[in-house]
Parts: sequence; C-alpha cells; structure tokens
Amino acid sequence: MLKYVPTLDELSILIVDDDHWTTRGLQLAFREASSVAIAHSGEHAVTLHNELQPDITLMDINLGPGISGIETIYRIRETTPEARIVVLTTIAPGPGLGRALEAGAVAVVRKTTEEEALRSVVVSAVTSDDPRWLKTLAQDIVISGDRLPDAPVKNPELTRAELDTLLLVTQGFTYAEIAMQQHVSAWTVQTHVKHLREKLHASNLAQLVVRALQYHYI
Repeated sequence: MLKYVPTLDELSILIVDDDHWTTRGLQLAFREASSVAIAHSGEHAVTLHNELQPDITLMDINLGPGISGIETIYRIRETTPEARIVVLTTIAPGPGLGRALEAGAVAVVRKTTEEEALRSVVVSAVTSDDPRWLKTLAQDIVISGDRLPDAPVKNPELTRAELDTLLLVTQGFTYAEIAMQQHVSAWTVQTHVKHLREKLHASNLAQLVVRALQYHYI
C-alpha cells in the first residue's frame, strides 16, 4: 500500500532559527502551509512544539544564547518521540551535524537550497525517509568535524545483502535503483533496510548513516 503524502497546505510547520531574516525567508517559502510558527530560541521551540505539535520542524543547530539546537532536538523528542525534525545548515556543514542526527533529526537541508527543493524535502519528510537525502550526508558529517559517540552496541552481524544495501543507501541510491543493482524487488530492499535499522539501532535513514560511520562500515 502506498503511503499517503500530504500537500503543503495541509501541514503545520515550526521554524527554529535565531536569525530573524532567515525565519522571515523560510516563512515566505512556506506561506502556503496551514500554519507556520516561529521560535528564535531552543527554549521557546520546546514550548511551542509541546503546545502546537507541528507536523514538521525546521531546526537550526547553531542557536544563540540558551540551549543548542541539538539539545532542543533531544528535549522535543523526549516528550514527542515521533517528532519529525529537519536540520538547517549553512553551505559548509558546521560542527554539530552528526550529533543532531544522533539526537533523532530525520534529514538535513542547506539554507541555500532552492525554494521548490526545500518544500519538497519538508513535505516528504513528514511521512517517510528518502534515501536521496543521504547522498552527501556521510561526507558532510565528516567535514563538520563532529566526533561521534561510540556505537551503542558491538558490531552486529550483517548478511552480505544487508551490507551491500547499507552501502548503497548511504550513497543516496533509491530503493528502486538498489533493487535493479541487486536483481531483487524494491520490497526486498526495504526489508533489508528494516533489518538494518533494527540491527544498528537507527530510528531513521539519516541515523543509519551515523551508525554506518560509528561501526566503520563506511
């Protein structure tokens, strides 16, 4: 069964950034959303998220005085584990990217991304994870200079097919593309990904990239 993907005008969005010009620009980009709330601090973001329960949150991890964007993600997901949070970054990935994904963010998008692409990521991130988001993610994490925490458990045993799937997913290949390369069905690829998330203790695809780095698979 195909998963329902909402349209932008059905979504409630929370934008968290301490730069007022950035929030104004993002608010304009999502002017068609059913509602857009703005927070300029982590503390305010936690309060607003608890009150509004938005469908998606755009989070700058480099917030000003107060709690960081990373801590904000942790606090939001403490009370709302299913919260969907997309990290906002500058052109060059800065420190904190890997830790934000470890905290549970589902995707990363640059602030310089074209409006239509930004809107597309946000809409699809509400209901699903898309391997295409991962294309440069491992490289961005390395560039960011983040020292990732140790993997939560010892290296699990992966089958050859699971390991091949992991490497291809972390390169941003879609399920259909991986299925063609492995000569299997897309459903089989999704099953491998499900098992990978269970074995590597990853709550989403972005966190799967973090785990692949932690376990030194990539």
